[in-house]
Amino acid sequence: MLNREKVRTLPEANEFSPGIVKLRAVLKIASQHPGNREAAIEALRTCYFANSAEKQHDLAKRHKVQRTRAYNVMVGLKGYKLYDFETQQLIDTGQRLLAIDDDAELHKAFAIHILTNCHGLGVLDAVRDMQHRGELLNKTSLAGELIARGFHLPRATTHHTRLLQWLREAGIVGDKYVIDENALMRLTGVDLGILTELSALTAQQRAFLRSMRQWAELVGDEYVSAKEVVDRSELEHGSIFRPDQLRAQVFRPLSEAGWIELESTGSGRGGKSGRLRATEKLLDVSLEMLAEELEWGVPPDLRPRLNTPLLTIYADLSADDRHIKGIALELLAVRIAFHVGLTPLRFRERSAETGGAEVDLIAEGAHLLFSRWLFQCKNVSKAVGLSDLAKEVGMALLLRAHVIVMTTTGRFASSVQDYARQMTQTTSLQVVLIDGKTLTEFMEKGPTALMNFFHEEASTTMRLKRAQVNDMSLDDA
Repeated sequence: MLNREKVRTLPEANEFSPGIVKLRAVLKIASQHPGNREAAIEALRTCYFANSAEKQHDLAKRHKVQRTRAYNVMVGLKGYKLYDFETQQLIDTGQRLLAIDDDAELHKAFAIHILTNCHGLGVLDAVRDMQHRGELLNKTSLAGELIARGFHLPRATTHHTRLLQWLREAGIVGDKYVIDENALMRLTGVDLGILTELSALTAQQRAFLRSMRQWAELVGDEYVSAKEVVDRSELEHGSIFRPDQLRAQVFRPLSEAGWIELESTGSGRGGKSGRLRATEKLLDVSLEMLAEELEWGVPPDLRPRLNTPLLTIYADLSADDRHIKGIALELLAVRIAFHVGLTPLRFRERSAETGGAEVDLIAEGAHLLFSRWLFQCKNVSKAVGLSDLAKEVGMALLLRAHVIVMTTTGRFASSVQDYARQMTQTTSLQVVLIDGKTLTEFMEKGPTALMNFFHEEASTTMRLKRAQVNDMSLDDA
């Protein structure tokens, strides 16, 4: 489940952009005025913005604009975790970067910092998935993808494009956001596929792997006690493991994926018994690449499949294999939520438990106001009956949801359509029904068809709900 106590944000860049300032010069100016941010701001104003706002004839106002732009550079330094506003000086990372003599190496080191400490990998992963899906990639569409992945971005922000511009300085990103996989490999030592694989691990697996990699700094590929690694991981991360599920949920999946090698199964199915060692695959990944990152609400096993083309998802809904059908149904639910600008929170029922017949997803959005959505997707040829919608209405009331979206590869019974209209018209809920015909149009024409459908539904909902206000007398108010 997504951790809602912390929200993933990208650094606030503002004027701290390679098209406006030079990284070394900015770091040097900040270092020359320790404990005096105002002096650093004035030095930045003189260096970069002395000719700004030339059309402003009022000298005081012109100076204020220049100072604001210089201040925004300092905000960018802070956002990228290079400068501390309280001590008013460069932090250790900023000082280490400034100590690098060669500019090319400086930008490479800064890129590694961005990738590991500023959610750069998350941004690259989103770019890569959008490109694999063949979707138009620009400032707006990428922002939508990141928001759907649990990032909080201000309206009309350039935080994500500024970040990519800094990665471009290191040769990782080219024109039209094309990722240079070879450059990324040379810089980090691992390709984006491995990094994406790391991001698909559960929080417990990632925490254990980080502790295992720390042990490997001391012992290389020698076997160590599983208990010692687990104890170290719990010391750093808290009691995050279920002792009876350690082997099934942590050891075995990591072993099958080639990250660790188990010497012995030990006694018991899930205890800390046995010994294990880091494989070459894990040893090739630096500790910096194993930095913690908040999870978003898509199950880890589903994340690598998110770039599956829509037509493939649609075809898999008719597969004979129930597991394939189930995965396709989950992907469908997530993709619909993405395109409506929502963040998946969690599945109520996994496809593995429903045999690929249905899946329920909870998603949330923060547009003008917060909203919670319940999605039920049914992969059936028969008509969806009234009891299915009634169940969702009950869950919506329980979970305090605002919108119910029911999707089926088949059709809805007329009683469902009547009840949906009644719920929309007489309660605070909104009910949207997506039948097989609409779903086919979405699969064939892409997200635009889906958005057009939702816009039409929103207009219909507004007309239905307007009666709620019209029927209210002034005395009632």
